[in-house]
Amino acid sequence: MNRTHQNARLLSVRHLPDEDRLILGFEGFPDREFSCVADFAFSGFFPHNVLFGIDEYTLETLPPRIAADFPVLSYYLHSGDAWQIFHLSASAGLGGIIVCATL
Repeated sequence: MNRTHQNARLLSVRHLPDEDRLILGFEGFPDREFSCVADFAFSGFFPHNVLFGIDEYTLETLPPRIAADFPVLSYYLHSGDAWQIFHLSASAGLGGIIVCATL
């Protein structure tokens, strides 16, 4: 597991579907851009959105509890393809997952 953006306040989410990109904007941290975005699922976006961190996994290292919390991951787990899974671990407000194709 690789963790970034610990205790980061999330201010914006920008989806660029024609470019398969997703950009998260933070206070006091650089924006985090995700490319080759295949899917994402977020909980609500609220006035206060603070992350414990963004954790990066492969399908092999993805904890079963995260797979169970996000049923959409079932497709990717059984696809036979390689994917990067980013888990946004919420302290307050928005949390979720981002699935990116591994090229």
